[in-house]
Amino acid sequence: MDIQRRFIGRVSLPAYAWLKGTTAQFRHLREFEASQRLPVDEIRARQLSRLRALVDHAYRRCPYYRERYDRAGVVPSDLRSLEDLNAFPILDKGDIRAHGDDMVSSDWPEGDLIPNYTGGSTGTPLEFYLSRDRKDSRWAATVRHNRWAGWDLGERVAYFWGAISDGPAPGGWRRRLRHALLEPQLFLNTANLTEAGMAGFNEAMKRFRPNVVLAYARSAAMIARYLRARGIPAYRPRAIVTSAEMLEPEDRQVIQEVFGCPVFNRYGCREVSVIASECEERRGLHTMAECLHVEIVRDGKLAEAGQDGEILVTDLANLAMPLIRYRIGDVGAWEGGRCECGRELPRLRHVAGRATDFLVGHDGRMVSGPFLTLAAVGVRPSIGQLQIEQERIGQVHFRIKRGSRFQAAEDLEFLVAAARTYLGETAEVGWEFVDEIPSEASGKFLFCKSKVSPAFLRDSIEASGADRK
Repeated sequence: MDIQRRFIGRVSLPAYAWLKGTTAQFRHLREFEASQRLPVDEIRARQLSRLRALVDHAYRRCPYYRERYDRAGVVPSDLRSLEDLNAFPILDKGDIRAHGDDMVSSDWPEGDLIPNYTGGSTGTPLEFYLSRDRKDSRWAATVRHNRWAGWDLGERVAYFWGAISDGPAPGGWRRRLRHALLEPQLFLNTANLTEAGMAGFNEAMKRFRPNVVLAYARSAAMIARYLRARGIPAYRPRAIVTSAEMLEPEDRQVIQEVFGCPVFNRYGCREVSVIASECEERRGLHTMAECLHVEIVRDGKLAEAGQDGEILVTDLANLAMPLIRYRIGDVGAWEGGRCECGRELPRLRHVAGRATDFLVGHDGRMVSGPFLTLAAVGVRPSIGQLQIEQERIGQVHFRIKRGSRFQAAEDLEFLVAAARTYLGETAEVGWEFVDEIPSEASGKFLFCKSKVSPAFLRDSIEASGADRK
């Protein structure tokens, strides 16, 4: 395995990058490996330089930003420090949907605009563009952060993942050979889990022997609890990296106990890729400060260390379609002091939100709430915005904030069919129309609320209760 890893990292991946014209990936990776050890003042100086260039570029080349900044009475020259950015307007997802075309840099080469999509935590689809260089730097940022968890190029990786678009595409021997030569991987689609599927995937990991697991946080915790409840010995990788959802302390504990390895938490989103990751010390999450400027704002002011506020992210490296002061929809807090790892990259203490629930069908199948939301709205944007509630097994209730092109008969028929496709034909489906779907007290929007536990968890809880009597 070590020979295979070295061959992939040193031979096949660089050769593939050369053939595809993406060798800038490795240049960015070398830069990030060096810059993570810079003094904090140098990191901030580089951020400010990139920020000023970005805002000036957006003002000159993007009609949306020019009009918005003129209306707010700010100009690029107002940026004399990173803190001055707080005077500039905040960017919402709604702004991107309404003004996306005016956010793309004028005269940017069409061949250098790479489209990407996300449903986001609101379940409403969002389209944005990357430059090719930004796509390369995102790859490099991910690899740099992977290495903090002991995950290097060429490692055998297992995925507990719910976004099907991120999984291996179907194909013949050429595609299988490509994965074997570039990234040996085993993929478990956690959008639709069954007990048999979890047990089978654990056995598949024992055969595949991955070094690392990349997982939706709640999916990894769900699988760990299932294996423990059923007394099934788990395959033990070197490390597990959790992402996409909030990692609760109790979930981290059960994952580490069952899989017998450390868990490294990660925070990111499709719009800007990796935002922050835990290093080997696992005391806070270091931000990707070379490419991103992260703010935490509370009551219109920059939050102090330890003070919760809303997270805003500016992508410093994507000039094709700038995202400046982008409201992610999460709440978090800064960590104070220095990390013992020696890196001066700013640290998040925690990120609140992104806790997702699984929906349970009459036959015991488990379906990721976010997946069902995106499977519905991503295909039919006319539906608008959704929140799913589950009060009992085999039942779901959609709260619908209708889109401007909502078609009652067609869209409701589609929602019922989607729910029954993933939860089973006997699923009971209800809905209501609302003017707004409010956020929680924490400031986080929950796209799924379930009061139902999978059968194996109920069995485990009941058994624990009997033991205490």
